[in-house]
Order: sequence, then C-alpha cells, then structure tokens
Amino acid sequence: MEQSSVWYTADTHFGADSYDILQREMRPFRSPEEYAREQVRIWNGQVSQGDTIYVLGDFCNYNSREKDYRSGLAASGRIHAHIILVTGNSEERVIQAHFDGDFERFREYCLHELEFNFDDVKRNAYALIGGEKFFLTHKPTNHDKQCLNLYGHTHRSGGLWRPYGFNVGVDLNHFRLFSDSDIMSLLEQKKAYWDSDPDNNCFDNS
Repeated sequence: MEQSSVWYTADTHFGADSYDILQREMRPFRSPEEYAREQVRIWNGQVSQGDTIYVLGDFCNYNSREKDYRSGLAASGRIHAHIILVTGNSEERVIQAHFDGDFERFREYCLHELEFNFDDVKRNAYALIGGEKFFLTHKPTNHDKQCLNLYGHTHRSGGLWRPYGFNVGVDLNHFRLFSDSDIMSLLEQKKAYWDSDPDNNCFDNS
C-alpha cells in the first residue's frame, strides 16, 4: 500500500474575477481561469490519491473589488487530494462580510458544499516534519516563537526564508506544492548557511 504524503502551499487567490493578483505577482497567465486550470494541473500531477495538502491561507480571493469567493473555493473540487485550509486574510474577509463573523458557519459551509473538497478548515495548525515541529499559519507576523513556522501572505516580497521559518506560497515554488522533503531541504540550508551568514542573518527574529 502506497504511503500518503503531505504537501504545503499558500496564496493561490482562486476566483473568477481575481485579475489583480496576476498582474501584481507577475503570474504568467492571461486570465484567472487559465491560472486555476494550470495550477490544478500542476498539483494533480504531484499528488496521489490519499495525500493531504495544507493551504496556508488565501485559497480564494476576496477584496474591495474582487468578491467572487465562491468560485475560488470551488476550485478545491478539481484537486485530487485532501485539502486542509488554514484561513488567510481573504477568507477572514469572507467570514466577516458573508458569515456574520462566525468562523464555524464558514467552516461548515466549506465542508458541506457539494462543489467543494475541503477536509477541514482551521485558523492555524501544527505539523511534524522530519521530527521537527512546525506551526502553520497565514501571516508571518503570527508566527509561533517556540518552533519553526510555515506561512504565506507576503508572496515574493517577503522572500522564501526568515529565521523563524519558510514562506510556502505558490509564487516561491514555481506554482508547485512544497513536500516534506522540500521543507527538510530548506531546513538543512537554513541551519548550514542562512542562519550563520552575516549577510543573510539581518532579519528581526522576534
């Protein structure tokens, strides 16, 4: 029996009207649907049935101009793996605007809509990767100081690494999911080089 794998990503911003992110992040797609189609194809090429993907926020897109969050969430139904969504600021805006600020109502909506494919929705989570404990969150400012962190939110502008963890956003990995082995490879680089290089180690570690 093939052992299932766990994967990590963030900041897809799926949605039929989600044009701003394509331009802002220079994503090489002509439309949100073209992006969603290619993103789903890449992921489905990586995962096996029974695998789990942690999406660390902004799976759907929601802002003052682009509000079609339902089509964004529905992209989950095209992905051939279990999905655990850690809410990002887009989902939190949806919760405030359409679910009266009630996280549990939003969670139930995600879990029971027939078009969707979510196994759970959380505001944060923990994962054990190669014996190392990681806190899973959307915003790096919410990182857990007691362990390493995986996060999203900052896209390319925040870079891949901080002393407290790694950015697993789609824009940092050519739209591919990060595997456990990818995270362990980053951790090896962090310990061997990044944390000890004075030219790199100039970030606030608080």
